[in-house]
Amino acid sequence: MAEQVTGYEGTFPTILRELLECHPKTGEKTTLKALGEYVGIRQQTISLYKNGTTQPTPENLIKIAEYFHVSVDYLLTGISSGNKSLHEELGLSEGAIALMKLAKDTEGFEGAMPLIKLLDSLLCDKDFYAFLEDLDFKSAQVRNVLNGNFDKSKMGDFDVEGYFIWDLQKFVEEFILKQLQKRGLHIEDNTVSEA
Repeated sequence: MAEQVTGYEGTFPTILRELLECHPKTGEKTTLKALGEYVGIRQQTISLYKNGTTQPTPENLIKIAEYFHVSVDYLLTGISSGNKSLHEELGLSEGAIALMKLAKDTEGFEGAMPLIKLLDSLLCDKDFYAFLEDLDFKSAQVRNVLNGNFDKSKMGDFDVEGYFIWDLQKFVEEFILKQLQKRGLHIEDNTVSEA
């Protein structure tokens, strides 16, 4: 069993800080004052909670969960009981699961497929996983060059930074064009076919 982290890096304070930055339903930032007023405590107490200095009472924990429309188990563990099996089986975070549920409920624009079908088509495409793997590799290359962890001495006046950034941009652009082509949109020849 993993050791329980307490203090600032503990699960509850970390999740509370994330929720304060972005309310799961509205996407808006929540002030300490607004949450404190809802719970019925001072904003300084909310600050102590988010810094991991103190823990809320069970009653206050329930009110915080109500305010953010999350479960108490999510506040304490980072995983709601309803999503536990998905988390354990697939390793998806609570945020990823929530966004996938939101995608399921999002209608597509007229003439476009619903968001969940688009997401499903990407997740069923082996090229998508190869793209993610290569994207991670190419991003690491750019990071290494930008952080000075690349030996440029053998390159002369060659713009190594510019090349790696250009290569990453072209790689992403080519993947997007291929995905559009799979959906019947051929931009290079300005045609649209029925997909």
